[in-house]
Amino acid sequence: MLSYFFLLISLTLLSLKMNLFFLIYFFFFMNLVFLTSAEAKDFFSYISFNMGLDYYSFCMILLTFWLFILMMYGMLNLKLLYFSYLSMLVFLMFFFLFLCFVTLSFFSFYIYFECSILPVFFLIYGWGYQPERVFSSLYFFFYTLFSSLPLLILIFSLNNLLGYFYFYIDFSSENLFLFFFFIFSFLVKLPMFFFHLWLPKAHVEGPTIGSMILSGVMLKLGGYGLIRVLYMFTSLVNCYSFFFMTLSLIGALYVGLFCLLQSDSKVLVAYSSVSHMSLVICGLMSLSWYGFTGSLYLMLSHGLISSGLFYFVGCLFDRLGTRSMFLMKGLINLSPSLVMFFFLLVVSNMSCPPSLNLISELLICFSLMGWDYLSLIYIFFTLFFSACAMICWFSFVSHGYTFGLVLNLDSGFVREYYLFFMHLTPLYLFFLNLDFFI
Repeated sequence: MLSYFFLLISLTLLSLKMNLFFLIYFFFFMNLVFLTSAEAKDFFSYISFNMGLDYYSFCMILLTFWLFILMMYGMLNLKLLYFSYLSMLVFLMFFFLFLCFVTLSFFSFYIYFECSILPVFFLIYGWGYQPERVFSSLYFFFYTLFSSLPLLILIFSLNNLLGYFYFYIDFSSENLFLFFFFIFSFLVKLPMFFFHLWLPKAHVEGPTIGSMILSGVMLKLGGYGLIRVLYMFTSLVNCYSFFFMTLSLIGALYVGLFCLLQSDSKVLVAYSSVSHMSLVICGLMSLSWYGFTGSLYLMLSHGLISSGLFYFVGCLFDRLGTRSMFLMKGLINLSPSLVMFFFLLVVSNMSCPPSLNLISELLICFSLMGWDYLSLIYIFFTLFFSACAMICWFSFVSHGYTFGLVLNLDSGFVREYYLFFMHLTPLYLFFLNLDFFI
């Protein structure tokens, strides 16, 4: 772990001056070394300097590695001011995310959890598209800050009480106040319905690469944090999980209906993320093997799919200057290859086979059946409305009369097709080899 730690520090400092191609290939090499040297285990291994790996952190680090490689490929066509500072922010973000997933201490996890928010804040504030990005970045920052400060106070108090506070220690509590504020920060980060308003604003005002990493990895910090803390409150989760699960199921249903009314493609993808993360909350709150495994699968598959969809919206925005689906008609007549990859991403987001989304939502449905059979009614309508929204989006963009705005559209670059292919390939390979996670 320490070798990766010092290597990432050096890469972050050198990213100001080094060639981006060299950094991409070096990152890809690091991903291969990490994949072959470490293993996903049910217990913590490779422990050094308060750092270690287990089953969940290994999968999250693999997802982070993969999405950052794709995000750096997506930066190759950017003609932005202060590009070297942007690349340094990207590496700084990965550095804190890596440390967040390998740390074993709750206090260190909180520090890295909050530090990973700062690069996203500067990314939205500095490289957003519109003047509203100032309000959006502050909205995102204060939402997270407000929800996480009680968690810091509780970590300090428990650290003073116990003398140490690491993951999976022999500690359990039935204090409702402690339980709520421990999970509140992670529920806002996921985000949970009623606390999700910062997410569409951050996506709409931020650049494409910011949306890719925010939806691909940053939202998964909330689910990862819930995995780490729920074992301490098993009795309270069994008593009060109905509140969070009911709110998430109703919220997912409302968000699915709201997606049907959207005309902005980026907002549509952002709200579909809220719907999927509501299912993650339901799976984790069930405290069952089906729920935890399905939530892990859904976080991995959603990270790949939503990142690919945001990149697709960014590709169209760079060419057309709009995200409105009413102004993007007839794309299949001009670029059928691009529409093919768009179709694969859309049907994967709808949980069609052979996507990993299908297995994850089936496992979450099994966990909810053990909790209450009536929850399947909400699950059915949530998935139905989300599928309808995806089908409408695909139909609006691909078919119809071609406006003059779209006639200047090129057929796409090889780099873009490569990025779409690399988003989809792990999604289908994991489906064929599910025992990789088990």
